Amino acid sequence: SISGIDTLQSIAQQNAAMVIMLFDMEVNSVDAMQEVRDKIAGIEAEYRRQRAELLAGLQWWLRDVWMESLRLGGGMLTFPQLAETARRVAARVSPQQAMENLHALEQTQRLLASTNVQEAAALEVGLLKLKL
Repeated sequence: SISGIDTLQSIAQQNAAMVIMLFDMEVNSVDAMQEVRDKIAGIEAEYRRQRAELLAGLQWWLRDVWMESLRLGGGMLTFPQLAETARRVAARVSPQQAMENLHALEQTQRLLASTNVQEAAALEVGLLKLKL
């Protein structure tokens, strides 16, 4: 969602501001430097949590598309308010392609969670694999 992306961008900006603050300030003690590092770590953790939440929401919606591609949506959709959009996408993809979308996003989430891969590249490649 747009608001989710805006939130992630805001957190990234906060993180950048903290890093700049670390370099600009005169740190007179190890404790002060550790405090700044802890704040940065907290911001990074919040960013990762919100990114994971956003990707999980996308994965649930892709599951709805898959269910619609199988004509099994009915009352089993995670996002019934987006049912019409899911149906339109499902009409353009086969059930196999819808399943491949789920696998591609799952793989992207695993890469982001468990490797040191560059985030922008992983997201770009993972999202470009989606057949919508």
